[in-house]
Amino acid sequence: MMQFETGGFIRSKKGMPHPDLQYHFVPGAVVGQSEFLPHHAFQAHCGTMRPESRGSVKITSNNVLDYPDIDPNYLGTQSDIEDMRAGFRLTEEIIGQPAFDEYRGEPLHAGEVDINDDESVDNWIRQHSHSAYHPSCTVAMGTCVDTAGRVKGTTGLRVVDASIMPSMVSGNLNAPTIMVAEKIADHIVGNKQLPKDVGEKGWFMPEDVEGTQRCSKPKKDLVGGLGGDRW
Repeated sequence: MMQFETGGFIRSKKGMPHPDLQYHFVPGAVVGQSEFLPHHAFQAHCGTMRPESRGSVKITSNNVLDYPDIDPNYLGTQSDIEDMRAGFRLTEEIIGQPAFDEYRGEPLHAGEVDINDDESVDNWIRQHSHSAYHPSCTVAMGTCVDTAGRVKGTTGLRVVDASIMPSMVSGNLNAPTIMVAEKIADHIVGNKQLPKDVGEKGWFMPEDVEGTQRCSKPKKDLVGGLGGDRW
């Protein structure tokens, strides 16, 4: 069963040129990825797509069988905490919309967090957040490997996965990682590289990016009647 059947992307605050929060809607109550709780419930899993925290992967010895030292350094910057806090409050607002009235019950976190208190929200986030297991950029292109995935300073060695991305993508890693593999596979077998898509138009941007976090025009076609000052 695939529990992440519905998702979405929104901006956490005004001034963001494109969405920086990603949602996965879950028709159940789950901790992490697979530990389902004995509740009849639903959840909206929210995560940042442009975190500033940077982790590390380091070798611990010259024995290839020894595990590396992996430190994801989650929530290592104040801006990441603030973005997650904004995501928490926006999620509360989304679930509080009329479209959820007949389905919404008592929050699972009732009594655990004061949504109006920054410190309370931050503490709750630190205690209950989980990884989505989408690491990337640990051997970034231009730093550790070249544009064909060849590891600098070696011969006959390439890296072909999300770790060579020079920066994080705004979304899940599956499709862009397949693209990276296809491109480098062409390098390996000597196929001619495809030209850049000249028809690329970029992403949608609201008319008043700097002035508002939400769309200024009604979006009556959105589920639940989100419009006017909504996203």
